[in-house]
Amino acid sequence: MKVLTLNTHAWMEEKPLEKIDQLIDWLAANEYSFIALQEVNQSMDAETVSDSTFVRPTGDHPDVEIKADNFALLIVEGLRARGLSYFWSWTANHIGYDTYDEGVAILSRYPIEAQSLRVSKSKDYAHHYTRRLLRAATWGEQENWTVVSCHYSWWQDASGEELFKHEWNQTLKSVEDAESSPLLVMGDFNNEASVSQEGYDYIKETAPYLTDAFIEAKEKIGDATVSSAIDGWDDHTDEKRIDYIFTNSEKGIASYRVVFDGQNGPVVSDHFGVEVTLTEA
Repeated sequence: MKVLTLNTHAWMEEKPLEKIDQLIDWLAANEYSFIALQEVNQSMDAETVSDSTFVRPTGDHPDVEIKADNFALLIVEGLRARGLSYFWSWTANHIGYDTYDEGVAILSRYPIEAQSLRVSKSKDYAHHYTRRLLRAATWGEQENWTVVSCHYSWWQDASGEELFKHEWNQTLKSVEDAESSPLLVMGDFNNEASVSQEGYDYIKETAPYLTDAFIEAKEKIGDATVSSAIDGWDDHTDEKRIDYIFTNSEKGIASYRVVFDGQNGPVVSDHFGVEVTLTEA
């Protein structure tokens, strides 16, 4: 079983149509069971559309409909054209770059129910500190999973106000009922693994039942998921690991691989992706 997380930087990249085709080709070749995507944008003024495999989330989902250029929709359509069908869901976090509805998405090879949950203190849709996570629960004859796609704020803002801690605490409350079943928490955490006494250490302290796939993987290919300064990390030009896959699954973690880094797959975003292969323990 393979899973993937990627901050797509949707529509903000140069030659985005070329990159989305490269992304679709890679996804089709690897047939991931679950895909978590962040910074999944759509133009606010685009045409409203529907899709047969879209699962509208319940919960704190803002009143934002799917638009024709929704980045996740285009991926799903591209995969469908290649003979690979995914159920999918998307929820909006906030307005991005004054133009887009920006949100998070989950693609699943299995039927899902989905829920949107605001984890930030901010409720203002126009403010980039407003954050929601998307939670999907599979159902059917296969092993049932709870999958979370998340895009968190930084540890604190310029004034020193804590951001991530509140969002993570809300996340833990939202998955309390899933702790006894297989759980995947995947996404852009905006907290660097090498920085002590911040987000990464707080995760380990508050959720010891979650395993960082990078740490436990028998085989590791790559490390950093960002190689230079990006939006929100303008003064940080060094490499950093800020995208994670955490799990409580008893399956063994056979491999961790950084993808879309120019070595394993083309560069399609300002983030690299993380691919994890799980096997029977």
